[in-house]
Amino acid sequence: MKNMKKILCATLAAVMTFAVIPAYTADAASYSELQAKRKNLAASTQNAKKEIEKLKNKQGSLEDEMTALDKGLQSMQDEYDAAKADLDFLTGRLAEAEAELAEASAKRDAQFELLGDRMKFLQQKGSTGYFEILLDSESFSDLFLRMQYVNDIMSYDKEILEELQEIQNTIQAKTDEIAENHAEQQAVVDIQKEKMDEMEAVVAQKKALMKSYESDLAKYEKLVKANEANDAAILRQMNASSSPARVYTGSGKFTWPVPASGRISSEYGYRTSPISGKKEFHNGLDIPAGYGSAIVATEAGTVTYSGWMNGYGYTIIIDHGSGITSLYGHNSSLVAKKGQKVSKGQTIAKCGSTGWSTGNHCHFTISKNGSAVNPHNYVG
Repeated sequence: MKNMKKILCATLAAVMTFAVIPAYTADAASYSELQAKRKNLAASTQNAKKEIEKLKNKQGSLEDEMTALDKGLQSMQDEYDAAKADLDFLTGRLAEAEAELAEASAKRDAQFELLGDRMKFLQQKGSTGYFEILLDSESFSDLFLRMQYVNDIMSYDKEILEELQEIQNTIQAKTDEIAENHAEQQAVVDIQKEKMDEMEAVVAQKKALMKSYESDLAKYEKLVKANEANDAAILRQMNASSSPARVYTGSGKFTWPVPASGRISSEYGYRTSPISGKKEFHNGLDIPAGYGSAIVATEAGTVTYSGWMNGYGYTIIIDHGSGITSLYGHNSSLVAKKGQKVSKGQTIAKCGSTGWSTGNHCHFTISKNGSAVNPHNYVG
């Protein structure tokens, strides 16, 4: 019997101990630590975004520079192609001139050799050979013709040789001129090629620099994405602080959080971020309204957060029980305090554009057990 009494006393003491613990246990230290983590993430993200902005500006300047370089390189390529075409033309002309010179030289040498042979023959024969030609004449007229014939041959050979020599000299001068022009044009082509090589080296350096910018940009964007994912996880943890022991007793139909406006500027789901311009998942509704418009509690509950929150600016979070929480962000000022119990439709904040915002509106999120759900499942 005594043992039974001891057991009953122990059980009663345990029940009394747990009875003094409130059903909802969102301690300030937990929120403070989580908010500090979000603040550190925000600083890291902000620095990364600044670096991204700098890199994008550098990329823009570099792209403009590379565009100018490409145009300059194309202009150089056109000049090089034109110079190379002129060089190719001169190369062909030079080859033709050298062939003509070789042919003229061969003819001149042949004629010179023929004249030399005749002179050698007459020299070997001496006056006897010349006289033999004359003595073989049958008459005076024949003698005269023979003498004239010998003189004509000698004169013809001499004229032909002089003519061939003149042709050779003319072709030689022409060949020398073309060769000189060819050498000058080759120098132009070489200089143009050297300039192109230098320009291409500069372009290659710029491309390598652009690649490094892209690599750094990818790293910072990856960091921002990771920070945003971690931030979302911390926010879910903060929203999940709603005690399951607190039971939601409402009708399940929440009131609209912005009485002054029924318009939605951004729906729940994937969208293009107005801040980053990239695709993102939007975990709530953006409801635009005039500055200072009343923001009301969508359902009765306890304010678990009232203060500045990374990204959302001045923010209110309300615990409605059964793991359901609602968040109201970007407010200009806050009316409800942390720990305050609020009723459905009670003013808790004033509309504004604090945090990462592009205009006066209320960002409205509903979470279930720490995960954002479609607000339309709760509000009309």
